[in-house]
Amino acid sequence: MSTPAPTPAQSPVKTKELPDLAMGHTVRGYDRDLTRLRGLILEMGERVVEQTQTAVTALLEGDLGPAFRVLDREPQIDYLALDADDEAYKLIARRQPKAVDLRIVLALGRIANEAERAGDKAARIADRTIVLRQEGTELSPALCDRLRRLDELVCCAFERAMEAVGTFDTQLALTVFEDEAALDQANADLVQHLTSGKEGLPLSQLESLFAMGHALNRIGNHAATIAEQVIYVAEGQDVRFRNREILIETLRHREDAPA
Repeated sequence: MSTPAPTPAQSPVKTKELPDLAMGHTVRGYDRDLTRLRGLILEMGERVVEQTQTAVTALLEGDLGPAFRVLDREPQIDYLALDADDEAYKLIARRQPKAVDLRIVLALGRIANEAERAGDKAARIADRTIVLRQEGTELSPALCDRLRRLDELVCCAFERAMEAVGTFDTQLALTVFEDEAALDQANADLVQHLTSGKEGLPLSQLESLFAMGHALNRIGNHAATIAEQVIYVAEGQDVRFRNREILIETLRHREDAPA
């Protein structure tokens, strides 16, 4: 899976080596069950990023082959989501988890749902790409630059969110929140360009491009929701409706505080 080159807002983040909250149970079978469940979800994340990058590349390069492949592969993410649901139900029934273990299972179930929905957005981009290219739509270099920038930020956010799932790393999850401003700005730039009339495209084609930009932005939103679930597991707090700036400052300050 190719990874977009980091930008200043996406520079690599150094985080402390943390114990894996999902490992270390006295019952080894429990660890194996959690590993299997999380493995399914991490695979979903990899496929979402690959699908998104492929769909956007197809749009920018005008090659319909990759777009059709995205549509062909989209059910694979759905099947992984079904497998993850099944594993979660079995784990709850078999192990009857409590406290942090129950949070882990519930969070992984929610993360699987977010990844499945993100995969749907990638397929939507591919579908619109096919329609636009079959109509002979030509995109200007300025528009391509804005689409490429939004794609890079979204895929970086999703990769970081899924990496945070690897060990339920709060600090890595916070980087997803910290980069939301750059993602929002890239989306606003795209919307402003499309509404400026500079592309000179028919309304139907502009509508498709708006829909594709919205789909990309929503994938970024799914990444943020996954990061929220990571913090829910690691901190025991539901932060879905918390002010982002205050949350980042609080958790960063606590991390930097002397032991």
